[in-house]
Amino acid sequence: MKNALKARLTNNQQSQDPNVYSVQVLIKGNMDITDIIDELLKEGTELNRAEMIDFVTRFNRKSAELVLTGFNVNTGLVKMSPIIKGQLYQKKWNPAINSVSVAITGGCDLHQAVAETSVEMIGELDEPIDVFNLGNKNNQLDEAIPTNISKVITNVSNIDDKAACGIDFHNWLHKR
Repeated sequence: MKNALKARLTNNQQSQDPNVYSVQVLIKGNMDITDIIDELLKEGTELNRAEMIDFVTRFNRKSAELVLTGFNVNTGLVKMSPIIKGQLYQKKWNPAINSVSVAITGGCDLHQAVAETSVEMIGELDEPIDVFNLGNKNNQLDEAIPTNISKVITNVSNIDDKAACGIDFHNWLHKR
């Protein structure tokens, strides 16, 4: 089965070259396990919905258990490996710095599906970015109005060592 993604061009905000564009995939929606199982049922299967949900839930739980007990797990779709984040200072675990995580990379099935995917460009998004200016005196969200980003940038002063984040937002955070 050939997959197709729809996408549109957007101005690349990180480049000053007007001929450099980014590509934004148009997302159709979100799918969870039950949605995917419903899609499989539409294709036809001998299993019932409850059995399929139970099986996939158990598969996910067992995969997580195995990877978090030290196994590299390859489901075909993804490969998972356990990792420890952060350096150990004086050979001691510090929960504020160290954590357990899982590195996930694409498996053979996913790489094959990617190789069979085409991209359909459906247009260009060239309107300027709008942001909400929350800089009114009462900081009331209902009074926030969309403005061009250049107006928001003018509310930022030079870096100030008194500012909590290194930049002083006069109209937003500080009343002077």
